[in-house]
Amino acid sequence: MKTYYECLACIINQTIKNLSAVEKNKHDEILRKVLIGLADADYTLSPPELAKKTYDLIGEYTGGKDAYAEIKKTSNKYILDLYDELKNIIRKSDNPFETALHLAVAGNIIDFGAKHNYSDKQIHREINEMLSADLSSSHTEELKNEINNADKILYLGDNAGEIVFDKLFVEQLPKEKIIFAVRGKPVINDATIDDAEDVGLTKIVKVIDNGSGYPGTVLKDCSEEFIKTFEEADLIISKGQGNYETLSEVDKNIFFLLRIKCDIVARDLNKNPGDFVVLSGYKKYLTT
Repeated sequence: MKTYYECLACIINQTIKNLSAVEKNKHDEILRKVLIGLADADYTLSPPELAKKTYDLIGEYTGGKDAYAEIKKTSNKYILDLYDELKNIIRKSDNPFETALHLAVAGNIIDFGAKHNYSDKQIHREINEMLSADLSSSHTEELKNEINNADKILYLGDNAGEIVFDKLFVEQLPKEKIIFAVRGKPVINDATIDDAEDVGLTKIVKVIDNGSGYPGTVLKDCSEEFIKTFEEADLIISKGQGNYETLSEVDKNIFFLLRIKCDIVARDLNKNPGDFVVLSGYKKYLTT
């Protein structure tokens, strides 16, 4: 997905938000550099590719400090505290696969790149909304069939905390087929190997990092190991907006799982902000 003009405001807001990690007397300098960079940017690139330049710039001023380290740990712990409750919901369900899928999509709310804070009430409301959401018109059954037919599945994770929901879904899948991928370097609250270890995901499936620090999956920046795994996979399960924005034009058997958080992605998908999405990349422009 290309960068729309409206995406620039989001990138600037992210810059302002991340300035808290930098000495105050450097704020003007950083913001001006970001604005100059955006003025000369190639808008045919995806939003995460443009946003990465901002995160790299701030990293130069912070010495590479992970400004979201504590937020990620808190997110992981919070959702892990809900794990037994959510596991029980799946266990009691008439359709454990679909319930776990609903929860995985609901977990996509935990995105500090798109929103700034969440309350316990909001997260529980999201879970309840998703559990009762009607996905019968989406590609849920098609995804299930593709999972059954695939020999190799690559599952692309998104955010810390959210990967606990992914773990619940992965537990309903043929785990021997799955390789789970996380970011190769810290960026916003995106999940890394450390987060996968924190939530116990590394104990149930093979986990690799993509070698990249983009808030999405920019293939040209990923490691050889990841590219090989990506190319060999029969099926890609892609979580979140960042992965959608960077992979939406890739000719591969990809299923996108996300909660639409902005008008731009909604317009690109011909859907509405707030919609829950389980969508085949091959058919993303069809009415579902």
